[in-house]
Amino acid sequence: MRSTTVRRAALIGLLTLATCAPVAQADDTAPGGGGTSVSSMAPAAPTAQATPAAAAPAAPVTVSETQTVKLTRTQTKSVQRRAHVRADGSLGSRTRTAIKRYQRKKRLKRTGRPNLQTLRAMKLKFAGTIAAQMAAKQRSVAPIAGYVFPIQGPWHFGDAGTFFGERGGAHEGIDLFATCGTPLVAASAGTIKAVKWDDKGGNYVVITGTPSGEDQVYMHMKAPSPLKVGDAVTAGSPVGMVGDTGNANGCHLHLEIWTSPGYYSGGKPRDPKPDVAAWGGVPSR
Repeated sequence: MRSTTVRRAALIGLLTLATCAPVAQADDTAPGGGGTSVSSMAPAAPTAQATPAAAAPAAPVTVSETQTVKLTRTQTKSVQRRAHVRADGSLGSRTRTAIKRYQRKKRLKRTGRPNLQTLRAMKLKFAGTIAAQMAAKQRSVAPIAGYVFPIQGPWHFGDAGTFFGERGGAHEGIDLFATCGTPLVAASAGTIKAVKWDDKGGNYVVITGTPSGEDQVYMHMKAPSPLKVGDAVTAGSPVGMVGDTGNANGCHLHLEIWTSPGYYSGGKPRDPKPDVAAWGGVPSR
């Protein structure tokens, strides 16, 4: 009887000790860092997953509906059939006349050349493919960082005599034709060096201090620029409008680029055509 009582007392004592033992806290570890914390024994709380940001949609690219497009021989035959001319796959004078006649009938811009506007009016399936190719090409010539194309509207190159070095070397720039009144902006950051009138150049502006260290010259502007000498400009700052002032045959921007130290300051004019492409210039036809 006594032994039973002793065993019962011992059991009660053990239970009491187990109940009163302190509970380890989440940051308790064995001395010396060799133990495992209680928190590491507990199941890990689920980690919130970051929601990936939606990709920004690509900026839409607008392609010219009236820009002449190059066609394969097979595609040219399709155009010829729609224009009711002999389908020989060659874009000759008869085909151009037939296209112009079709464009007049459909009240389209009469270019006499295949373009998206005409291909779509003819309901030719490959028009969409050509439009996609034109958009891809336009994206590939996006302007280099820090530059924009100065003519803010449709434009096109001129004929013989309008490129750099022509007219026996007397033409010191390139002529880019656009409708009179089309906005002109600074191609890059810089400072206005001159705002003047010249009997040959008409109303013109010179921008110096550009990223390349060269001067940019914009001639034949419709009216005097509202800017003043010393004004700072950034890429895209308005400088004027396309015009035909001075000795100009048709509305156009006569663009010149002069090497450092600049325009009639010890520099020399160079061909701006590579810059036209580098600044994102895509002719409308």
